[in-house]
Amino acid sequence: MSKVNGVDAGSPGRALRVFVSYATPDRAYARQLESLLSQRPNLRVFSTDALSAGEDWEPKLRDEIAQSDVFMVLLSPASLASKWVLHELGAAWALKKPIIPVLTRPESSVRIPVELPGRTPVDLNSLDSPEALAQLLEPYA
Repeated sequence: MSKVNGVDAGSPGRALRVFVSYATPDRAYARQLESLLSQRPNLRVFSTDALSAGEDWEPKLRDEIAQSDVFMVLLSPASLASKWVLHELGAAWALKKPIIPVLTRPESSVRIPVELPGRTPVDLNSLDSPEALAQLLEPYA
């Protein structure tokens, strides 16, 4: 059983909590990733799609990032230009969350504004099977 931030992430009955960060222009990619993640049992996904218009969303975002076991960020020129994606990424980095960078398009060259030693960005298209996703998330489950 692995520990993520001092918590038994793989405890029976406990869902692995994944925060998905993306820029609004990348919503279709985020939905693709969320669809893939939703096929995994015992996994809870949060993205800004879960927020309602009238909700006090900033505390909710902070809480969801703090409670997440894994932080996945969709990388694109739009996400790196988004102040909110950068805020979320910085918060996850400061909280020492495992960060999985996911490229929306493998041909796009994007630089992550924080150092992620040992973490190579993953191509979203390479996560097209349950096995590939299981392998990616296995260290955190």
